[in-house]
Formats: sequence, structure tokens, C-alpha cells
Amino acid sequence: MSPEFLRKLEQLSLVAKRVFPGRMRGERRSSKRGASVEFADYRNYTIGDDFRRVDWNVFARLEKLFLKLYVEEEDLHVYVLIDASKSMTFGEQSKLFYAKRTAAALGYMALSGFDRVGFAALSGQTAAALSPKRGKGHIFPIFDWLKGLQGEGETNLAASIKDFTLRTRTPGIAIVISDFFDSDYQQGILNLLSRRFEVSLIHVLDDEELRPSMVGDLKLIDSETGAEREISISPALLRRYEQAVTDFCEDIEQFSHRYGINYIRTITSENFEDIILTYLRRRGMVK
Repeated sequence: MSPEFLRKLEQLSLVAKRVFPGRMRGERRSSKRGASVEFADYRNYTIGDDFRRVDWNVFARLEKLFLKLYVEEEDLHVYVLIDASKSMTFGEQSKLFYAKRTAAALGYMALSGFDRVGFAALSGQTAAALSPKRGKGHIFPIFDWLKGLQGEGETNLAASIKDFTLRTRTPGIAIVISDFFDSDYQQGILNLLSRRFEVSLIHVLDDEELRPSMVGDLKLIDSETGAEREISISPALLRRYEQAVTDFCEDIEQFSHRYGINYIRTITSENFEDIILTYLRRRGMVK
């Protein structure tokens, strides 16, 4: 990532549709009432409360003790979940490489905004997680972790996301980056929603997957299972394939719309910086 692009990321922040409880004072409005400088409400004094928080002006008028409550500001938890299955290695510039660069940009943006950001690599039935970090001092260890990710194993978003949710106690924004080549992907996303995560999907495909250039008699090998199939590719078959891909993408988009999920589809030939600077802003995910 260029220094110019990093400077642009520092001016942006992720947008949460609702308030999440955090751990530390940050730059996010919390659902709790604390001791910041922004007044929120009053409540009745109870034994043991700090007298320093009593509003003595109100006591002078009403002869009753009331405590001032203030809006607490805390850090938002952001989780970037990367599909690291074997299918993501497809392409001259692999989908996984594209996903890792996008994840790195999201991580840098979150750290610059004093959010707490964590990552997980989804492969098979497990999620290899990097625990949430806060502060730009963690960015280089995060970059190293992302650089070391290898695409391996089968896609099983239902199982790997369930593994992630069972080991993640604090909800927040969850951004899933995947090709979604999994017939049961919806169960994984619904698992995130049931655990009160705010979900966004970044759907990454390669141009060759959308518009194959292959023709003639071929043997196709599934990169994840090793299954083989011999086929003859004709123009008619290509048209049927392209329609199937269109239907597949529309199903994901309709599913996302049904559950209030942000959905962005991109291809690896597009500049990944546009995902952050253009597409996410259009969707209202960053500002």
C-alpha cells in the first residue's frame, strides 16, 4: 500500500449501524453511561454513589439528590474474516491475495480510528484467529500475519464461522471476505447475526470465473476435493454457465438484502483500493 493510500485511510472510519459495548475509552458512543464530558441524563442518588457526581444546583431547587450521567465513549470491535480455503488461490492474482490486501486496508483504517481489530482465517471447520488489537503500533504484526496466510482445505463457512463465534465473546462489526463457493454459507452468516454481529460481505471473484475463456474438451479438477470431470465446452454451455454464475451472485445479494447485510461484489482485476475508497463509502460502511 502506498503512503498516499495510507494517508487516505487515516481520514476514514468504519460506520456501525448500532452501538456496541467496548472495553476502553475510544472514539465511539457507548450504550453505557460513564464520565465523559457530554451530558446524557439524570438518575436518582443511591447509597454508595460518588457525591462528586451530584448536581447540587438541582438539589438547591428540588431538595433531592440526582446524579449526572454522561455518554461514555469506547472502542468498536472490528473483525475481518478471510476465506482461506483452497478455492481462494484461483487466478493469476489470486482471490486470496486480493482478500489479504483488502483486509490489511480495513485493519489499518480501524486501528487509525482507535477501534479494536481482529482477524480470522476460515478454512475447513476452523477459524485461525488473530486476537483483537488496538493502536497503529500493531499494524506490522498484522501485516505479517496476513502475509503468512496460505489457501488450503475445503470451504466450510458454516462450520468455520461457528468456530469463530464460539471463541469470540465481544460482538462488533464482522466483515467476511470470500468467494462464497459453499452451498451452506448462509448458515454461517446467520450464526454471526444470531450472536449480534453487524455483518458485511465482500464477494471476491476472478474474471475467469465470471467469463471463462476455456473451449474444447477439458478435464476439470476440483482444487479442494480433487474430484475430476471431463467435459466439452461449447458456446451454449458457456452461456448456461454464465447464467448460473449470475443467479449465484444474485442469490447472495438477495439474501444480504433480506437480513440487512451490506454486500459488495468485486473482481480481482479491479483496483482493491476502490473497494475502500469508493464501494464501501457508497454503501455507507465507511465515512
